Amino acid sequence: MFEIKDLPDSGTIAKLAQRYPMLEVPALEAWLNLMRVSGDCQSDLDQFLARHSLSQRKFFVLILLLRNPAGLNVSRLATGTGVSCATMTGVVDGLLSARLVTRETDEEDRRAFVVTITEAGQELLDRILPQHYQRVSRIMSTLDETERLQMKDILAKVNSGLALTKDKTEPGEVANEQIDADGRYVESRHGASHAR
Repeated sequence: MFEIKDLPDSGTIAKLAQRYPMLEVPALEAWLNLMRVSGDCQSDLDQFLARHSLSQRKFFVLILLLRNPAGLNVSRLATGTGVSCATMTGVVDGLLSARLVTRETDEEDRRAFVVTITEAGQELLDRILPQHYQRVSRIMSTLDETERLQMKDILAKVNSGLALTKDKTEPGEVANEQIDADGRYVESRHGASHAR
């Protein structure tokens, strides 16, 4: 969740750019606005789902199971939602307690479990999804069809830009920062440490 509500104004960003010459003002402004809107969308969805006693993760697990009525194993659910199997096991436990899913031993792999949506889970989605889709339409109603397609293309480009930052440490960038037992700042890069 993006926690900064008070975004810096153009004057503040210009001062930061003087101090940090690598700062590209239009890039930072676009990124800040993207993060702010993304955070607001996440918060809005959280509030909506909370009225139905669901988290985003549980909601998306139910959606995955709706798309796969024969069920999915825990590892596939974990992959589909980008979490660990341990985390997904906790999510499934919560859905089981609410009787929204069932969990049975996988006939092909007796060590694994297959999770399926129950009738109660389907009925919950039948109540939630129409409201959810109406909300999405209202949120996107300020954009015409061309703008929506442009936004989709632009976001795909932003996503490809994220791949350029993975596993890369820029010159002068601190790869790992820590505070030692004495409260001193410690820089760690490729196993080397320096106390300040």
